[in-house]
Amino acid sequence: MIAGEKDRKVIEDAIAARAEEGRFVKRKVLIFGCTLYARDIREALQRHGIFLTAILDNNPQKARGTCLGVPVYLPERYFKECSGEVMVILCSKYHREMAAQLEELGCGSDNQINISINESQRKEDDSLENLKEKLILVEKGYQFYQELRAKDSEEFWLFLCPYPGTGDIYMACMYLDAYLEREGIKDYAVVVTAESCRRTAALFGIEDIRKITPDEMGEMLRAWEFFGTDKMRIKPLLYWGWRTKRYLYADDYPQITFNEMFLYDVFDLMKDVKKKRLIVDRESCYAKELFAELKLASHRTVIMAPYAGSFVSEMGMGVWKELAEIFRQEGWSVATNCDGEKEKPVPGTIPVWFPYKEAVQVLEYAGAFIALRSGLCDIISQADCKKVILYESGFNAARYEYFSLNKMGISMDAIELVYEKEKEDALKAEIVMAVLDSSERKRR
Repeated sequence: MIAGEKDRKVIEDAIAARAEEGRFVKRKVLIFGCTLYARDIREALQRHGIFLTAILDNNPQKARGTCLGVPVYLPERYFKECSGEVMVILCSKYHREMAAQLEELGCGSDNQINISINESQRKEDDSLENLKEKLILVEKGYQFYQELRAKDSEEFWLFLCPYPGTGDIYMACMYLDAYLEREGIKDYAVVVTAESCRRTAALFGIEDIRKITPDEMGEMLRAWEFFGTDKMRIKPLLYWGWRTKRYLYADDYPQITFNEMFLYDVFDLMKDVKKKRLIVDRESCYAKELFAELKLASHRTVIMAPYAGSFVSEMGMGVWKELAEIFRQEGWSVATNCDGEKEKPVPGTIPVWFPYKEAVQVLEYAGAFIALRSGLCDIISQADCKKVILYESGFNAARYEYFSLNKMGISMDAIELVYEKEKEDALKAEIVMAVLDSSERKRR
């Protein structure tokens, strides 16, 4: 998840005002929570020459590592072990609870700054007028549901995939056949909101895939929540409770992965159920022709994927550039998987794009893949090549404990590394070692 432009502006203005007041002078600056807004707070501070000392978080798992290149502490531990004047920045809808906790630890209101973004200002409206408006929306959602399946039989089911994440739809499709067989469902459609999700579902041989807008999806979900499955033949493919999506249950249980949330929470299946893997066209000549066109070396090309839709990495383009140079010196071709104006190729590499249905073949033809953890990693997880997947501590969207391909059992040969800014040199060495064989490394 990435903070919205309005929230970033609020954060920037709040930090600028406090900096002008001198609130940060001679104080260690902390953020309470490895949240969606932590990165924007850190960057706003840096624009005023203020550097982040640490992050406080009540999650013991997060408190064992780092986030944004600084250590993460349990609040109790920080105030017990660390000394000096502090200024703690709060930016969460739980700011009242956080403030009370800090007060108990001896960090009073003079040492706190609360930045009120949209999330923290949100309140439930229990007025009669609001109830009437919600009922109108429920009716609208139900009418859309009827229109969407107007030509379908009474036994027809709609499986809703509300999130645009490629990884979400991949996991859902992996278990869908087993669920359909258990429930005796033969007629159904998968409903998505993003073209990338439609393409991913198609990889599993699903024929009836219907794309609607996010608003239409939200309206149907609202109606389903009101009427239930008895009235609407809908199954939302939502994990950890879509009503409580601000809190991830698995945060407190590191043995639970993304896979378990779909296997048990979404589908209620048994552990030994057979997973369906995506269909790979082994007769396709796409990869061979692509490599010939771009003059890339077969089985000696590193394809880099430095972009992820769900988070902005701390790993700067400079690291990717250095890695690319090392591989080029070793006689490898280097390409960047990129699409659109926002995704620029790593300097010195060849831009490349390929459809999802060709991804496994392309990577096997290349030989090596280095990527930030994203939905593309799920799609290529069964590729027979060197796969280096990079995670980042402190952010749910790229957390190794939850999204590890190997832990989830959808890949057993991925080399999975956690990026930490203060360990960049060691990480680069590990990546090079993972791709190059021993004879190549000796030449260096």
